[in-house]
Amino acid sequence: MNLAAGLKKRGHEVFFASGRAPDAVGSKRVHQYAAERGLEVVKGLRLAKQMHVVGNLVDARALRSVLRQEKIDIVHTHLANDHLIAALAIRGLSDPPRVVRTFYDGSQLPWRIRTVYMLSRHTDCAIFCSRPVRDATVARYLLDNGKTAILHGAVDLERFDPARPLPEMRPRFGLKPADYVVGVVARVQRHRRFDILLEAAEKAAAARPDFRLLVIGRGTKLEEIAVRPVLERGLQDVVKFAGYLSGDDYVGCLAALDAKVFLMPGTDGSCRAVREAMAMGVPIIAAKRGMLPEIVEDNITGRVVDDTPDKLAEAFIELGGAELRRKLGAAAADRARRSFDLRALAENVETIYHQLLE
Repeated sequence: MNLAAGLKKRGHEVFFASGRAPDAVGSKRVHQYAAERGLEVVKGLRLAKQMHVVGNLVDARALRSVLRQEKIDIVHTHLANDHLIAALAIRGLSDPPRVVRTFYDGSQLPWRIRTVYMLSRHTDCAIFCSRPVRDATVARYLLDNGKTAILHGAVDLERFDPARPLPEMRPRFGLKPADYVVGVVARVQRHRRFDILLEAAEKAAAARPDFRLLVIGRGTKLEEIAVRPVLERGLQDVVKFAGYLSGDDYVGCLAALDAKVFLMPGTDGSCRAVREAMAMGVPIIAAKRGMLPEIVEDNITGRVVDDTPDKLAEAFIELGGAELRRKLGAAAADRARRSFDLRALAENVETIYHQLLE
């Protein structure tokens, strides 16, 4: 959506389509955000995350009608099933649009026959956020290197600007100005290694009584994975839960952090939450997983460590020094301005589009 809005600002006619977001109390739907940004929203598409034969055929027929009516030049897809639906939709068109796919994976793509088919037959350009993933994909799938591009994930630097007025969030969660606060932004799920994180927090709090861990996010297993273990460890004064935040409350919460920890990329391998925190001048403590070592430069914009309880606790304690945090945070903000600017992403994608159409 950020990319679509950026392209619209550059004068292009942009149509935006996405799957239906799950119901959530107090949350806007994706289409509402898109409409607020002035995007033309394509309605009537199911766009399920997983392949569904009947649903895909219905979506492809609806999308083909839009492509014909609006004379679309480029279809840019961002998920595997969307890519397949686009390929079905352009079949039979006399002048089919070019198909672009962005891969947000931070590790090598799993071997699938469908991926081989889509990359070889229905992809005019594949965009990757990670150079190692691009190189591995080219080698594994015998992909034409000239049909690929590498573009960093981007964030809205106007929104994630520490200089603009933001709500004061620490008092809301019982945090004091003098507390040393490390935050984690993630959906609370088993594979996100919350057990390791809580053990590291316990060790850090024993060495630094002012240490606090703020968990930003929600999850259906929150009680089981995080809340109950916190009580069992006696960490209720150390670990605070912010829940799901949006708008300026979320940005203000990032501004309230002294450091951010990120252990396991989720469905977005490009780790957008890490880039957002870096834009706010927050140093990152990252695990050696996925794309994280490409985003975070060890001892420059944060620390990249083995995600064991001892190593994490050492990193928490090390970044307890305010001067080191200021140095790493300033470098993180500078990296974000140089590499994660949404305007630059839109300009680079526009260049790819022009090259395909020429």
